[in-house]
Amino acid sequence: MIKQFIMKKTIYILIILIFPLQLSAQYGWTKADVHLKNGTVLNGEASLTMMSKTINLKKEKVKFRTTKKGKKSKYTPDKVDYIIFTIEYKEKENGKKVTKIKKAKYIPIYLNEKQTKLGFVELIVDGKLRLVGRTILIQSAGNTIFPDHPSVPNSAVVSSPIYFLDHNEIMLLKEGKRPKVFNQISLTKSFKNRASDYFKDCPSLQAKIKNKELKKEDLEEIVNYYNSSCN
Repeated sequence: MIKQFIMKKTIYILIILIFPLQLSAQYGWTKADVHLKNGTVLNGEASLTMMSKTINLKKEKVKFRTTKKGKKSKYTPDKVDYIIFTIEYKEKENGKKVTKIKKAKYIPIYLNEKQTKLGFVELIVDGKLRLVGRTILIQSAGNTIFPDHPSVPNSAVVSSPIYFLDHNEIMLLKEGKRPKVFNQISLTKSFKNRASDYFKDCPSLQAKIKNKELKKEDLEEIVNYYNSSCN
């Protein structure tokens, strides 16, 4: 009886800890066009799961419905070509909040070297070198910290303001290679040193980084330069 009670108690605690992760999403229900690999285009609303950095409780997927009360469908990254989210957000202009609209393109990529783990990322810069980003859950001292994100109310800021679109994981992606996590802040090495090492195949870009002509705030410009000026 005591053993059964302890087991039930343990399961109950695990459910409490896991449940918030199951509910979170990079995007709640947002206007979207989901382009499937079979050529089908779904127009309606989509919700994109937000994954944990260290714990993957379930496979990443996108949920879709045509209307608010419509039937929900789920698609794993291997079934999706890309997703276009239409996002409304507010920005201050001349002291007033103005509603703006942006398009965010999400694509599936392999997140590990063995190419067994697929996930969705936002495509920020396209080309032979891609700049992509995603928003993930951060575990800290046993607590789940939600990034500052429109779909997660009352969320805490865990990313630097210079991160693109508030993503807390930024990656560089070369065709046929594992994505390289390239957050602007690292506990082990400065951005200048990391970028200089990564772009050693392009001396002119490497020089600009070493001379601080291009800095961590210029990551998008750095990727564009690589795509246009490096072999």
